Amino acid sequence: MPFPIPDAWNRDTADAERDETKRKESPCSFFFSQGRALVLAANYFSDDRLGEQARGGVALKHRHRIHLALFGQLLAAFEYMLKDFIAKVVDTTAVFDEKIYKAKWIEVNAGNVLASRAVAATPGSILIHPTLGWHYPESVNARYQELFSHQPIGANEIASLNRLWILRHSVAHNAGFVIHHDASRIGNSALAEKVANINSSFISESFDFLCPIAERIATVIGDKVLLQWLASVKPLAADFARDEEIYLRMKRLASYVASRTRDLPTYVVADYNADMARA
Repeated sequence: MPFPIPDAWNRDTADAERDETKRKESPCSFFFSQGRALVLAANYFSDDRLGEQARGGVALKHRHRIHLALFGQLLAAFEYMLKDFIAKVVDTTAVFDEKIYKAKWIEVNAGNVLASRAVAATPGSILIHPTLGWHYPESVNARYQELFSHQPIGANEIASLNRLWILRHSVAHNAGFVIHHDASRIGNSALAEKVANINSSFISESFDFLCPIAERIATVIGDKVLLQWLASVKPLAADFARDEEIYLRMKRLASYVASRTRDLPTYVVADYNADMARA
C-alpha cells in the first residue's frame, strides 16, 4: 500500500504554507493554528449543517467518532508543542547545553540516531522528540524548571490537564471506552464502562484551556530564553548584523500568534536593540 503523500497544491496551499512556517519557527503559534483548525473541523458538522433526516441515528454516531479522533489530535498537537519548543531551543543556542548534558530524562538512543540517517533530523529533534513522560504535567513542569527555571503549567491547571490526558488515553488506546481504572483516575466512576461523550463544545473548551499554557511557554519562557541568549552575547556589544539569524529564530520561538490565518510577526533592528537593552 503506497504511503498517502498529500498533493503539492490544493485550495488550502496558502494556509498549509503559513502553518509550515509556524511549525518550523514558532511551536506555540503552530499549536494554536492546528488546534483552532481542529475546533473548526469539530464544529463543521453541526446540527444546522445536517438535514432533518440526518440529525439522529447513524449521522450522530459517525459525528461522535469524528469528534473522538479530533480530540485525540488536539492533545497530540499539544504534546508536540511541549517537546518541539525545547527541541528548537537546543537547535538554536548552546546556552542550555550544560543543562541538557545533565538532564537524566534525555537519553541518547542509538536506534534514534541511526533512524535519522534518511532525513534531515536536527540534534534537538533526535534528543527531545523520542522522550516519553509528556502526559504527566508534574514531569513537564520539572523538565522546564530544570532547563529554563520556569514551569509552564499552573498548579490550578494540573488536575484538569491530567483528566484530559486520561481521556486522550481512552480515545487513543480504548476507542473512547473508559475502563474502570481510568474512570477512577478521572474521579467519576459513572464514566466506567462507557464511551466518553466528547462533542464539539468539549473540544472547543479543551482548546481554550490549553491555549494559555501554550502562550505562557512562548511569551514567558521563550522570552526568558531569548534574554539569556542575548545576555551571553552582550559582552561582545550589540551587533544586529552579527546576531540577526539567531535573534530572529529566538524571537519567533518567543512569539505567540493567536490566529490561524495571521502570519508570524516581522522583527527588525529596533526590536533587537530593545531586547538587548532588557538583557
